Amino acid sequence: MWAGLDLAAKPQNPSALAIGDSWERVAVYTVYTDEEILTWLESVGQVWIDAPLTAGEGPFRACDRELHRRGVSILPLTWPAMRRLHQRALGLYQRAAKTFYETFPWSLYGHLSHPRATRKRVRKDPEVLATWAKAYGLQAEPKSVHEWDAVACWAIGWLAQQGQVQALTGADGTLWVPA
Repeated sequence: MWAGLDLAAKPQNPSALAIGDSWERVAVYTVYTDEEILTWLESVGQVWIDAPLTAGEGPFRACDRELHRRGVSILPLTWPAMRRLHQRALGLYQRAAKTFYETFPWSLYGHLSHPRATRKRVRKDPEVLATWAKAYGLQAEPKSVHEWDAVACWAIGWLAQQGQVQALTGADGTLWVPA
């Protein structure tokens, strides 16, 4: 089993988890505290997280710049909210003792909307993800954009099981995205 985690920068804001080992057995939860998240993560081996696990030297790491090149916009790591998100993700990573993979749900939305590399601006459309996920047998019914992003993170982990992801790697971090 593995998890997809859409993490909020602050515990009082909703985060979401998608946990399962197949499309038919994915469960989706809205969670808030680190303790809630860590409790749910006890049952998984991997965590595919939408949060920066490394900080880099400037506003954008090499992997972030590659996403930009592919038409996916992300927030700079120098923003206070992104620094808080990084710190929270790092704390969970250190406490969970699990394998974490940093990913970005919009990369999946873009992959589903434009399967070939494109420089068009990628738009986030949960309906595209919903149609694709249901075709594979998704039984869960995510109720918020956070839950859909958790499913997208989980789905990138599923694509990894199929050998269909690639690592955007630089000296300052790695992002896993659909191949």
